[in-house]
Amino acid sequence: MAEPDVTDAVLLERIRDLHASLGMDLAFLARTIDERSPRPDAMRDLGERLLDLGGALVSRSDEVNAAVLAKLPPDGWLPEAGSSRHVIGPVHQVGPRPLRCGAVYLALCGSACFPFYGRDPANRSARHYRCEACEAAVAAH
Repeated sequence: MAEPDVTDAVLLERIRDLHASLGMDLAFLARTIDERSPRPDAMRDLGERLLDLGGALVSRSDEVNAAVLAKLPPDGWLPEAGSSRHVIGPVHQVGPRPLRCGAVYLALCGSACFPFYGRDPANRSARHYRCEACEAAVAAH
C-alpha cells in the first residue's frame, strides 16, 4: 500500500534510487536464474520495491488527476487554445482523464485546449461549436 502523503520530491528520489540499483539487481537475478539457483529473497526485495513505488506513483497520479478534474467542467469540453479571441472557434472534448501539457490540456483529437471553461473576455466561449473529431470519439465510447 502506498504511503498517503508521499511528496513529488520523495517519489522522484525513490525513482532515482531504483534507477541507480536496478542494473545491478537485474544482473544479479539473471545470473542466479542462469545458474539455476534463483534467490527468492532477491526477487522478493525487488518485487516489493517495484510494488511500493508503483503504488505510490498510482496514488499520486490519482491525486493530481483529481485536482485537474476539479478545475474542468463535468462535460469535459474546453475551448481551443489556438483560437483567436475575436474568432468563434471550436471546443474540444478532453476526456475523463485529461492529459495536461504545460499550460494547456490535450483533447481527444489532439488539439490543445485552454485550461479554463466558461465565457472568454469577449463573451464568446458559450457559442463555440464542438469539434467533429471529438464528437465522433465521444459517440464511439
